Amino acid sequence: MSGAMIYGNSVFLTEKGELFLQELIGNSKPIRMTSKNKYNQMKILLERIEDGDRNLLRPNYRVRENDHLDLLHNMIDEDLVKGISLKYASNKPHLYFSDNIRITEEGYEIMDNEYKEKDNSSMVFNIYDGDFKGAQIGGNNVQYNNYDNVKNELDEYLAKLSKEEQEEATQIVEVINSQELNKVGKLSKFTNFLETHPKLVELTGKMLVWGMTLNNK
Repeated sequence: MSGAMIYGNSVFLTEKGELFLQELIGNSKPIRMTSKNKYNQMKILLERIEDGDRNLLRPNYRVRENDHLDLLHNMIDEDLVKGISLKYASNKPHLYFSDNIRITEEGYEIMDNEYKEKDNSSMVFNIYDGDFKGAQIGGNNVQYNNYDNVKNELDEYLAKLSKEEQEEATQIVEVINSQELNKVGKLSKFTNFLETHPKLVELTGKMLVWGMTLNNK
C-alpha cells in the first residue's frame, strides 16, 4: 500500500487536541436552566415561532425535554404568544395551533432585549383599602394590588387552563383564601405545578398579600 503509514504506538493527543475534545464534549451537555439561560432559550423559542416552526415539542438544542416543556408553559402563561395552547392527553403533551398565531408585545420585548440581572432593591406594594399601603417588600417595581382586579384576573387565567390544570389550580386558590395559618406548608405539595405556572404564582402571591391586609385590620 502506497502513501503515509501511521502506527498506533506513535499516535498521541496533543494538549490542544485534548482541549478541543473537552470543548466538544462540554457543548453536548444539557444546558443548566438558570434564569439567564431560561431567558435566552425563551428568545430562541420565540424566534422559532416567528420563523414558522410548528414542531415546537422538539426541544431547543441542548435543552432537556422537561425544561423545554417548562419553557412552553411559561411562554403561554405569560402571554408571550397568542394562538398556541399546550394540553396533556394520556400524560403526553400536545400543542394546538389556531389560525392566528402571533407573538405579543411582551414576547417581542424578550426577543429584542438582552437578559438583565435582577435588582434586589425594594418593591413598593400600593394596596388599596389595606394597612400595608406603601410597604417595602423586595424587587424594584410598583405593584398596584386591588383585590377585585386580582380576583378577576385570576378567574380569567383559570379559565384558560385545561380541566386537569384547573382542578389543581383551584385547590391552590382555596388554600390561599382559607384561614389556614400554615399556608406555605399546605402549598408545598403543589411545588411542581407552581414552577410550571409562574402567572399563577404571581396572582396567588398578590392574593396572599391581600390576605395579610385583611388579617391586620
